[in-house]
This record gives sequence, structure tokens and C-alpha cells, in this order.
Amino acid sequence: MEKFKVYNPRKFAIGMILQNGLECTIQPHSFALLSQDDIEYLASIAPALFEGEKLLRLEDRALSAQLGFIDSDTQPALDTAEIRRCLSQRVPQVKAWLDGIQEPFLLDAVCDVAAEMDLPASKLQLLQERMPDREFLTRD
Repeated sequence: MEKFKVYNPRKFAIGMILQNGLECTIQPHSFALLSQDDIEYLASIAPALFEGEKLLRLEDRALSAQLGFIDSDTQPALDTAEIRRCLSQRVPQVKAWLDGIQEPFLLDAVCDVAAEMDLPASKLQLLQERMPDREFLTRD
């Protein structure tokens, strides 16, 4: 039976119980090899795990699109490179992109990438508005 890489790009471990009763924990920034049956089972009992690739991401983009986790296999994954690309756009585009992100762990990932970049004050202000608990701008 063919196995597929299931990535956990987040900063926290994700634990699951497979249909055969075995426990599987995918550590942060790591992956596990799972069969298509296991992936379909997990998606049926916990659809939020794969939905929009916000928590877990399949390496096989075609299978991910076929199972309905993403709209198309050409849709980019929300990884560090994609976050950098989105933050490099013009301010109105960054604002629209940030407005579409509701999950705190995704906003946290955006914060981590933004902290490594040399962003102008206008983009830092947008980030500060979306995530007031994180400090982007120093207050004098």
C-alpha cells in the first residue's frame, strides 16, 4: 500500500489515533508516512486537520486536491516561502491577505516570518493591528 508524506509545518505537535488504533504524533516541522486510507479516515473524523492545509499538509498536491483539502493542486502551501512572498506584496494586498487569516496559529506563523524580515513601518503597523499581543513596533 502506497504511503504519503503528511507534514506538520506548525510549532506544535499534532497527535492522532489511526483507524487501526495506533497512535501517531507528528512533531513540529516534521512528517509521518500515512496510507491514503488513514488520511481519509482522519479527514472524516477531524476535517479541520487537513482543511485548507492549515494544520497538516500532504506532500502529494494532486491527492490533496482530489480529497478536497485544497481547491487545486497548483494552490501554494502556506509555508515560510509563501508567507514571505505574501508579506513582500504592496500594503493593500498584504492587508487583504491578513484579513483572510483567522486562525491564531497561522497568525503566529506569519509573526515569526515577519520578525525575520526587514519590513517597512506600514506593514508592521498592519501586523500590529491584527496581532496586538505581539510587539512589532517599539513605542517611544
